[in-house]
Amino acid sequence: MSREYLPKLTIAILALSLALLFVSAQPSTVAATYGTPHSSPPYPSSYYPSSYTTPTSYYHHHWGSGYYWGSYYYYYPYYSYYYYPSSCSYYYYGYTSYCSSYYSSYYSTPSSYTLTVATDPSNLGTATGGGTYTQGSSASFSVTQTTIQVSPTTQYVFSHWSGDYTGAGSSGTVTVNGPMTITAVYQPQYYLSVQSQPQNAPTPQGQGWFNAGDTASLQSSAQTVGGDGGSRLIFQGWSVDGQEPQSGPSLNIVMNSAHTVTAVYGQQYYLNVQTDQGVASGSGWYDAGSTAQIYVSTPVSTSYGVSIIFNGWQGSIQSSNQSTNVVMSGPMNVVATWRTDSTVLYLTIAAVIVAALLIVGGVIAFVARGRGSTQASPPQPTAQSNTSSTSPQGQSNTTHRTEHHRKKPENTQDTQSAQDSETPTS
Repeated sequence: MSREYLPKLTIAILALSLALLFVSAQPSTVAATYGTPHSSPPYPSSYYPSSYTTPTSYYHHHWGSGYYWGSYYYYYPYYSYYYYPSSCSYYYYGYTSYCSSYYSSYYSTPSSYTLTVATDPSNLGTATGGGTYTQGSSASFSVTQTTIQVSPTTQYVFSHWSGDYTGAGSSGTVTVNGPMTITAVYQPQYYLSVQSQPQNAPTPQGQGWFNAGDTASLQSSAQTVGGDGGSRLIFQGWSVDGQEPQSGPSLNIVMNSAHTVTAVYGQQYYLNVQTDQGVASGSGWYDAGSTAQIYVSTPVSTSYGVSIIFNGWQGSIQSSNQSTNVVMSGPMNVVATWRTDSTVLYLTIAAVIVAALLIVGGVIAFVARGRGSTQASPPQPTAQSNTSSTSPQGQSNTTHRTEHHRKKPENTQDTQSAQDSETPTS
């Protein structure tokens, strides 16, 4: 063979080999269509292995020569039928075929289920994630708001999930294998407002949000506030929602709704009653606007003839009555004033002076009368006394009478008076 034909021969052989390889790799040209189900195999039992059991149903395929039953492959060069039960499959030249039951389950529409995501209360509408899901798929859900305030004093706070899912987080995930209902449970809360009256009084602690049904406890800040300058506040009780105050330093209130609690304090003023005489009464603390009664007693004078007389009230009020009323519109300072009355003393002094004058006059008169008695006229001389005597004694008597007559003019008036007094009345 000429060398010039070798290359051509080699190429022809290679082309033929490739063609054979290509043809051998293709399945039979018979259409791969399902045939009519048969109630029994169309071939003698000798064509099947001893482990073969007649299936309840089988099909034949026009796929060429080859048969795969379960884990066995049966090849029939003269027939193009394949028979297999509902759980069979076959493999031929790289192609795999499955039984009708597999195709039925594979190509049928998968089941779908509804996931319902709701809220409690139902009108909140803040939960997301509900819808229709394919069986076995994963569904996520959540709440868009954890706190929903529906009024200034009422709100709802997310608490937990209930139903087909439980948890306290604001979101979750479930696998949908059937109809499911999940509920976001919200806790209602009410606001407790705490204030004081009057506004300058201290406000107790405890204001805020409380779960429905919880009990809120309050404690007064102080029983007495202030006092300096004659003004103070006294705690009087608690007023709930404008009702009459309840006494006591503490308060417990059930939060079944929103409430407003007021710590009520009373304004008081001090009344100071002063006096430097007697005993005053009425000093003390009084409620603002109330009426206080004051009184002062009259003291006993320690000086004879001098009386201490109440002269009136001075200071925050003016009054001339020892007992009077004071309206407590603020801190009050009242002073009792006094004066002295010396009328008795003066009358006594006058009486004493008059009495003294009378006494002095009487004494003078008495003295004067006594003198008059002692200066009366001497008795008339007797005859013998008129007889002159030459004796020294007689001379002496004469001389005495002469002197007596000389002094007589000086006492003429007194003598006359004495004589008049001695002259008997007829």
